[in-house]
Amino acid sequence: MFRRPIISVLMCGAAAAAAPGFVTVAAHAETVQAVRFDVPASDLASALNEVSRQSGVRIAFPYDRASGHRAFALRGQMTAADAVRRLIANTGLRIVQASADHILLTANTAPQADSGQQQPAAAPVAEDNAEITVTGYRLSNRRALASKRNSDQIIDTVSQDEVSQLPDVNIVEAARRIPGLSVISDRDSSRGHDNYQYVTIRGLDSRYNLVTVDGAQVASADASYRGAQLAMLPASLVSEIQAIKTVTAQYDPHALGGQLNLVSKSAFDTGNFFSAQALGGWTSQDGKVVPDKHANIRADATAAAVFGNDHQFGLVLSGEYQQLHASALASLPGDTGGAGWTYYTAAGAQTANIAASTGRAVPVRVQDYAFDEKRERYSINGKLEFRPSDRFEASLFGGYYHEFSDEDRYEALALPAAGYVPGTTPDTGTLTTGNYQLGLVAQPEKRRTWFVNGTAKYDFDDKLKLKLAASDSNATYNENRWMYKWNTGQTYGAGKTTNSAAYGYGYTDVDGEPTITLNDPTAADNAANYGPRYWRNVIYNIDNKVRSLRGDLGWNFEADDRGFGIDLGVNQTLTNVLSTVNYREWFAKDNASAALIGNLDQYEQPTVLHPIMAPGINFYLIDQAKAAAVLANHPEWFVENTARVSDSNNGYYALRESITAGYGQARWQSDAFSIQAGVRYDKTDVDVTTHVNGGSALISRSRDYDFFLPSAIATWNATSALKLRAGVSETIGRPDYGQYGATTSESLDTSNQNTPLSINQGNPDLKPRHSWNYDLSGEWYLGNGGLISAALFYKDIHDEIFNKSTVGPAVYYLDGKTYNATIVQPVNASRAAVKGAELQIVKDKLDFLPGPLANLGVSLNATWLDGHFDFIMGTGTSRRIGALFNQPDHIYNASVFYSDGPANLRLAYNRIGASPVSVDSAVAWRDIWADARDQIDLQGSYYILPWAQLTAQVQNLTKTSFEAHLGANRELLQTRYPVGRTIWFGLVIKPRLRK
Repeated sequence: MFRRPIISVLMCGAAAAAAPGFVTVAAHAETVQAVRFDVPASDLASALNEVSRQSGVRIAFPYDRASGHRAFALRGQMTAADAVRRLIANTGLRIVQASADHILLTANTAPQADSGQQQPAAAPVAEDNAEITVTGYRLSNRRALASKRNSDQIIDTVSQDEVSQLPDVNIVEAARRIPGLSVISDRDSSRGHDNYQYVTIRGLDSRYNLVTVDGAQVASADASYRGAQLAMLPASLVSEIQAIKTVTAQYDPHALGGQLNLVSKSAFDTGNFFSAQALGGWTSQDGKVVPDKHANIRADATAAAVFGNDHQFGLVLSGEYQQLHASALASLPGDTGGAGWTYYTAAGAQTANIAASTGRAVPVRVQDYAFDEKRERYSINGKLEFRPSDRFEASLFGGYYHEFSDEDRYEALALPAAGYVPGTTPDTGTLTTGNYQLGLVAQPEKRRTWFVNGTAKYDFDDKLKLKLAASDSNATYNENRWMYKWNTGQTYGAGKTTNSAAYGYGYTDVDGEPTITLNDPTAADNAANYGPRYWRNVIYNIDNKVRSLRGDLGWNFEADDRGFGIDLGVNQTLTNVLSTVNYREWFAKDNASAALIGNLDQYEQPTVLHPIMAPGINFYLIDQAKAAAVLANHPEWFVENTARVSDSNNGYYALRESITAGYGQARWQSDAFSIQAGVRYDKTDVDVTTHVNGGSALISRSRDYDFFLPSAIATWNATSALKLRAGVSETIGRPDYGQYGATTSESLDTSNQNTPLSINQGNPDLKPRHSWNYDLSGEWYLGNGGLISAALFYKDIHDEIFNKSTVGPAVYYLDGKTYNATIVQPVNASRAAVKGAELQIVKDKLDFLPGPLANLGVSLNATWLDGHFDFIMGTGTSRRIGALFNQPDHIYNASVFYSDGPANLRLAYNRIGASPVSVDSAVAWRDIWADARDQIDLQGSYYILPWAQLTAQVQNLTKTSFEAHLGANRELLQTRYPVGRTIWFGLVIKPRLRK
């Protein structure tokens, strides 16, 4: 028979019916008058649990009101009731029933029970050897709600307990359950898109929002992007994920949308604790490219201990390992920049102007991709805590996070030349000549992040308190990308290609997705017709270091303090980024060398696929080992393209960013009302060193700016259950590192008759974006893990940064020749705004339903967003884009869960609306939008023992793909990346630990 844990949420029985919203702490059956207690300082809920364990007295209390209060250490001999009275002093809780074996607590503001109402029945006494733990989704919801309720800010959270109820393998997947947060896949269009990588807060891209661990910034391993690589951070790292939506003076103001703060676990909250899980499974897409099918693996463990003569030390250790496999046949008719579609005039000339064309969209770059990837992640975290007294505490947290992605990307590309003939219907046509290309990109990448954060707090007295912190984070990225290409019509080295009629094609466009038929499919099927084109090797290295010092002195400024209080602080953050690129390229030296190197028939793998958009012909996969060996063994057959030296130089920059800040804020707080206002002075100095126009000479540039940033937030406890908040603040969004550090790069396309030369360059004079933010929220706490909340917000953004494309004078020189040029560089010249509404409904237990249905619970949230920004076109005119980059118009989350004894079931639904990915500076129809995406996940578990739980999980039940479209009505497919269904089975253990 299943034996229930000792500490459990009242989910059934008479006690649950009589005391909704209460956690019952049940313990050993012995009845005593006085006990010698030794309870360490901790969260009040944890302290009450420990009193119950040491005394053997059952304690029922409202978790929502207890969690979040800090309880001092309790030592000495006393009755259980006296111990509880000391712990709950000044917390708003009171004892309404106390007996030798049962204590019932309620909130002071709660209405008294009717005189005729029966007192709550005592929970059954558990066996002496039952586990002391908290289980069930019921309690996890309450932890998140308690954090929201007790915060000085407008925040939303998800607790680690809730994360463990879902098949979310990292922080990103877990964060998408929070109201107002959406997630996006990998930004690198050349890589697979099978998983989420970044978090967007209230429609503001992740580059505008910091990621912190216990308030300290995590470095980002990206040369051009500030947004942290959240996918590599394990969910087991945290006790809570906080989305902070009103940023007051103590926070770094780089938070246009907000800040994502990860709260690390504390041994003083968990007590002696151990949990571990191991899961295995498979993905339905695995094996679609190469025939080998691999199992997925997830395993993690967390241990915590409180030790020392006075239980003054706490230690938490956790580790995680993941091995994930994925493959996909993907379609990319739209090209990465949208240039895969075009229009033709009646005379047969290409044009981007739909009004001047025949009105038929024609696919002119039809690409099929086959991705095969193995992703491996592992991490370790540790936190040492020291609390020798009620006045002093310190902690040291450290973590190492490692991700290795070994991905092969195979390409089949139909590239037509001139000669367009319209078909008999608007969705058909013929491109008379062209060439066909087959390639491989082997692109392993490695990311590593180290993080350490030390904090200390000293209370001079009950009012005056000092907090100090220092952190150091280092993130590195390495990619060693090898690219190999064979194609038809290859006559000699240096990438020369001849188009022919055999590789032209006819096409049929069905719902914006083309299917092509080559003029001579037999020729395309012959691997010997593909000659060697190029070997490329690009090595990217990025090193990002972030170090910070923080100090804060507060007087009467804790959450439970009443009356007037002040808070002063300083912050220094130093960031160093080094980006290096080594770009090399080789061609066959001449026709004779090309013959020695050999055609594709000498390099094909045994596995042969068929392109999705060119059905009926062979998609040969290149053998990387053979391709790499011929260059290594016979370099004399190749000639190196020395022009790539400038590409290497253009990828280099060294950036140093120093941020010095100070802030002051004041607060007045009563039981019913509080108002907090402050100002932050933030000064930034940037120094960038780059190469000059791709040459060997270096140049250094500097930039500095400062802001006074005010903020204020007011909270009104209208009733014991209703809390209203209003806030206003000014925040900034610093430019990306690459926008400062990009050197001048030039590319020539002689097929472009108007402006064949393109020049891209950085802009050291960029100012940060800045935004005025206005917030309103209302929270109605229903008790028993219930909440209805709503929020409204508006962000007025100035100096938005975008890439401006202008046609320069007709005199630019490249290789001694003169060309017309298009110049692209980031500038501040745009306005933007976003407004939105959030609604959340949580009910831990639908106890108004009859019978077993009362064990159902729901969690629902919806976000609606309306944003825009003004984009300056290449002609200098402005047009309004109806959403910010990566800002969906809606986000929906719905979870239905059932918990009864040892069984737990949960179904979770997530929908993220369509959002713009890129905007074209020439024509609006080439704007690319990511499509809305729905995902359904399932989880079920069963306790086979009080300390062992079997679990089964399903991710992406309906196998929803990632898709993007472009076109005047978003009718043309830009990309489709299939994502499979992943199934997991495993075991979770939480053995009982005694003191």
